[in-house]
Amino acid sequence: MMTLPVVMCSLMFAAIAAGDARSATIVVAAADSAEKSKAAADYVCGGESDQEQINAAIVALPPAGGTVLLMEGTYDMRRAGERLGCVMIERSNVVLAGQGAATKLELAPKQNINVVRIIGGGVSNVTVRDLYIDANRAENDELRTTGGERFEVCGIKAWHKATQSGDGAPVNNITVRNCYVYNAQRLGIMLFGRNVRVFDSFIGNAGSDAIELLIGPGEIRGNHFDITGQTHVAVGSDAGNNILMVNNIVHVHATGRLDIGFRSWAGSLRHVIAGNVLTVDQGGVCTLAMDIRGTQAAVTGNTVHTHAENEPTRLKITGGHTVVTGNVLDNVIIEVDDTTGGDKPIIVRNNIMNSSSIEHKKGLLQTDQ
Repeated sequence: MMTLPVVMCSLMFAAIAAGDARSATIVVAAADSAEKSKAAADYVCGGESDQEQINAAIVALPPAGGTVLLMEGTYDMRRAGERLGCVMIERSNVVLAGQGAATKLELAPKQNINVVRIIGGGVSNVTVRDLYIDANRAENDELRTTGGERFEVCGIKAWHKATQSGDGAPVNNITVRNCYVYNAQRLGIMLFGRNVRVFDSFIGNAGSDAIELLIGPGEIRGNHFDITGQTHVAVGSDAGNNILMVNNIVHVHATGRLDIGFRSWAGSLRHVIAGNVLTVDQGGVCTLAMDIRGTQAAVTGNTVHTHAENEPTRLKITGGHTVVTGNVLDNVIIEVDDTTGGDKPIIVRNNIMNSSSIEHKKGLLQTDQ
């Protein structure tokens, strides 16, 4: 086995001591972390405004970037001054990681702001993973309707700027993985950028969308949505192209009220909605299982079930060049109503239709039903 010369090792350690390390891991412990975790931490939080220690750790990473590792425990989240979030990631090449559900970021009452905010022109290569985020919707209910902060009350938000207008380089390569995000006043996870992804996460109720991607390309893959209260959209895109929505489970419980299960935005291109399961329990409501507004969409291999024949959900198609095939539909009305005026084909074939039907209003429909 080859070993490094003593001189080379000494130079490496000197570089690290001088702050020139190529990467780093900085450890933060909560006030209620185990004593062993606190002893190993670089920062220990006091139990109030814990975003201060986390943000200090992010700033302290070397120029090449690195990981801020949050130990188990509950972190009190409050607005970072006048900024647009509690935890602020304003630089590239950062991983913010926890210990899964054991690491809980809890928004304090009356903050009305994002729990984690990724911001900055061209900020790239950011991963948020293994965290439990409670956006405390019940105690953060100041709903802004105008201005730049209209959608700044989210669990996790990535946007390169602070307002809805203006130019700037979008964020790139943003990934959320294995996070629990619940009770957001606006959106659970909102990622506006290129190559944005949400994987293997557990998502609860949200005032707007539980997950929404913008610009694209993007992926929403392998997530589980538990809808127990009012939520607008579970899986959505907005003005985004080249989006995959695959292998997700959306469960609307008896107390759940979901407007839309899966949505592509009007004018968007190339969505694949495949391999998903949407189930609505007795007593629950899902108005639209899918709202396919964009064109060049493929809807395939999904299973949709609602509890009662007299309360069907709808799979609505308002854009052409769309194919709906190989799905298992139980108490679903497929509504074809092409509003684009392009008269492009809409193919609905080879689906299992149990207590389901097609309602053709407008558009070039091709079907075997």
